[in-house]
Amino acid sequence: MTTPSISGSRLTSVRVQAAITALFVLGATLFVVLNLRPGLWFESNTPTGGDLGGHVWSAAYLRDVLLPAGRLTGWSPDWYAGFPAFSFYMVIPSLIIVIINIGLPAIWAVPTVVAIPVVLAVGLRRFRPPRAVTAWICAIAAVVCLLVVPVDYGIAMKLVVVAGMVTLPAAAYTAGRMGGIAFPGPAVMALMTLPFLFDRSFNIYGGNLMSTMAGEFAYSLGLTVALVYAGVAARGMQTGRLRGPAAVLLALVGLTHLFVAFLALVITAALFLTRPGVRGAIWVAVVGTLSALVSAFWVLPFYWNRSMLNDMGWGKERRYTEALWSRAGGFGDQDFLANDLPLQIFVVAAGIGTVVFGLRGVRFAMALCLTAGAFALTFLYLPEGRLWNVRLLPFYYLLVYLTAGLTVAELGRWLARMLGSHRPKRSEVWVPVVSATPAVVAALVILVALALPLRSLPGGSFRNDSGEYGWPGLSTTELNLGPSWVSHNFSGYEGAAGWPEYTALMNTMSVVGNEHGCGRALWEYERERLNSYGTPMAPMLLPYWTDGCVGSMEGLYFEASATTPYHFLLQSELSAKPSRAQRDLPYSEFDVASGVGHLRDLGVRYYLASSELAVAAARAEPGLVEIARSDPWVVFSVLRSELVSALDHLPVVIDDLNTGSDWLVATVAWWNAEDVPVLAADGPGWWPTMSMHEIESELADGDQKDRVARMRSLAQTLPGAVRRTPVAPAEVSDVQVDRSFISFTVDMPGRPVLVRTSWFPNWSASGATGPYRVAPNLMVVVPTDTEVVLSYGRSSVEIVGIVGTLIGLVAVLLVGRLRVFGRDRRLWDLVTEPVVAQGSDEVTALALGGGLNDDDVARFEGVARKGTIGALLVAGLGFVGVIYAAVVVSAGAVPTDSPAKSLVVLAPAVIALAALVFWALPRLFVWQRYRSAVVDPACLLARIARDGGLRTEPVVTGTETEVGDEAGVHRSGESGDMGCVDA
Repeated sequence: MTTPSISGSRLTSVRVQAAITALFVLGATLFVVLNLRPGLWFESNTPTGGDLGGHVWSAAYLRDVLLPAGRLTGWSPDWYAGFPAFSFYMVIPSLIIVIINIGLPAIWAVPTVVAIPVVLAVGLRRFRPPRAVTAWICAIAAVVCLLVVPVDYGIAMKLVVVAGMVTLPAAAYTAGRMGGIAFPGPAVMALMTLPFLFDRSFNIYGGNLMSTMAGEFAYSLGLTVALVYAGVAARGMQTGRLRGPAAVLLALVGLTHLFVAFLALVITAALFLTRPGVRGAIWVAVVGTLSALVSAFWVLPFYWNRSMLNDMGWGKERRYTEALWSRAGGFGDQDFLANDLPLQIFVVAAGIGTVVFGLRGVRFAMALCLTAGAFALTFLYLPEGRLWNVRLLPFYYLLVYLTAGLTVAELGRWLARMLGSHRPKRSEVWVPVVSATPAVVAALVILVALALPLRSLPGGSFRNDSGEYGWPGLSTTELNLGPSWVSHNFSGYEGAAGWPEYTALMNTMSVVGNEHGCGRALWEYERERLNSYGTPMAPMLLPYWTDGCVGSMEGLYFEASATTPYHFLLQSELSAKPSRAQRDLPYSEFDVASGVGHLRDLGVRYYLASSELAVAAARAEPGLVEIARSDPWVVFSVLRSELVSALDHLPVVIDDLNTGSDWLVATVAWWNAEDVPVLAADGPGWWPTMSMHEIESELADGDQKDRVARMRSLAQTLPGAVRRTPVAPAEVSDVQVDRSFISFTVDMPGRPVLVRTSWFPNWSASGATGPYRVAPNLMVVVPTDTEVVLSYGRSSVEIVGIVGTLIGLVAVLLVGRLRVFGRDRRLWDLVTEPVVAQGSDEVTALALGGGLNDDDVARFEGVARKGTIGALLVAGLGFVGVIYAAVVVSAGAVPTDSPAKSLVVLAPAVIALAALVFWALPRLFVWQRYRSAVVDPACLLARIARDGGLRTEPVVTGTETEVGDEAGVHRSGESGDMGCVDA
């Protein structure tokens, strides 16, 4: 009669766990949705705000131009005098927007809706994936079914923008569930995404609400995919399965946001460190290879052409303590940012959890701790470069929050074990309730603390005109700007105060393009006016509103074009209040006369001015002609600005000029110099050739380390140092321009012709040699025929990448059928119990069989002693390392000028601390448990066998069942002539 009762109790426990988990996951998701103004998601308008307003162009260009041509990447003339669209920016987020926007063709709609449920029913029954994976598969299938209905473009974009945030709690739960975290851990992980999403300490680094509204929605999507991948990777390394799904997820992370791929890769390494075996090594190798192949179509060309990336010069963040601990002292450089919720609380909780997880051997939690530590160190020691170290901080924050939540879950499990031991008959029912109690308390505190500055507490109200918001017993004047940014962005350009002025300007430019011809436009930067349109990026959408006729010289993807620096130099000359967004450039003051010459250098056809100073100066400049007006904007045509023109001097090849910083220094100097032949990276053998060493030898202060000063000095030297070789120019006519090709006719082949379109390796010429890269970042060809055609096509590396992706997709489908995992063998292990002489069951069996003697006991004791001594030695070394770190840090002995030197100094301390937390302390815990479970019972059983022997039948005394002779047991307790044998 007792068995059904126990089964029913356990069934009730499972149901209680499921209910609590659903409450946490669904509650966290609902909290996110309600604070993202869901009523605005389905309003038909054009999203704006920060970079998000510029992203409007991206998916539309993919939909209208690239996809019809069978491409995911390609050339666009819309920004920066042309740039490789999606070659250096992730394409998947824009592709998702397009898919939601256009829906599925009607011919596929009915078959899709019918087929998906059938495929799910058969597939899930056949393969039986884990419940978390099943839930995600069903959710994705439901989304696919919804895609049959076309959705307004603005609505589609808004749905993708919020998707990463809305799904992050479910992704965190999935990661914990598949990672083997016991209840209530996965549910608490879902909860702990809320402090991260509504974190008020940063607004552009990525991941949280404010960063997403600033335009980093691809980062948010990547985090969701990365967390799901982490759970799949943890399960896959344990079982050797899920190689195909893991490879696809890992590739998808990188294709969604490249920076988030670093998180996925580091988590993979950390998971392997906690379970390092032959099976895990093979799994990582297979998944890594497959993911590289699947993403090769984009990653391989990106890597191959990485020298063409522009470096915006973001300075390394060096406020280390503020970033990793207190977030005080104006960290984030915005007065509306605050350390809310206080990071210190979560760091302390995560630190405690790190020790607890090490002692208890919770592998997935240990991997999260290792990953958080890795990103903290990377943030500290990442050298100055293209990767801005603050872009890694969101990973650290998210992992700290998740780890702190798992610490709370462990507290609940400890309470359940303590209380459950006193209520054995009811523990199956009460264990989940008690386990979740600390998490419920934490959830209430976190939700209230977040909802107060969000102004979203039920029953909350404003108490006075000062903006104080209150709830019974609580009040605050703090404000989380995230929801207001959602309202601003999702109200669209159409809801901005300056919409009538902005739409009038766009209509005017459409008329200008039709009447005066299509071409590039440079607009004056004036932040206050542009903000009234919804975002300073608003004029970037000139090609969006004019159907590609009028391009904008400035675009959103600053790093994606090597022409970007010259645009900002030009903007500085033609704007009363320029942005000067790229650092370390020799910017000039407002100078329309110089600016007009540079407009011609870049083939810009139109100049748009709005300030009184710029309008007056432009009207006085003979190289500009006023052609239209849309108050307060005045449109000028740039005279003698040609897209293709013949050169009257041969370009000068600089043979030691590479495509990195040296190229930028030399070409910016050329830009600021007067009357200098164009500098070329390469060219025919009959062009004059020089070296930068030869040119810089004439500098009076050639040893300058400041890049700006070097550029200015070199600009003064170039006119007298560069060789001039005059050439009779050819006559260029019949110039035809399309999005991905340029054609023209010359009367004399063999004369160099300048094409004022950004150079990129994918350009090829027919009827000419070249194109050759010349300053500032344009193309020169040497016609071999009178008809010349330049076209942008697929490079050989792109073709190789596409073939690799096709191979990878086929391999993903086949890899599940291959059995490549035999018996697993550990390489080392941070958490598994050490190999011991005998287990407790073997000791009991040996004693009952009469084979337990003093030699056996001595052997057990010797094993325990050796293991304990080894763990103590490592622990001692760990404490020494910690003391060493404290001494060198307090003494200021860590080199701050060299990351490599500082790593060398701190490496012993880091290794010692890791060994202490993840090896020594867990081993001491294990050996202590071994003594109590094996050695001590062996001593007792040996005494009983020696004094009175053992009975094979149980003897009932009171309410407990004991093994052995009752008298013998009592005698052994009184005997003082025998203890455990010393080894």
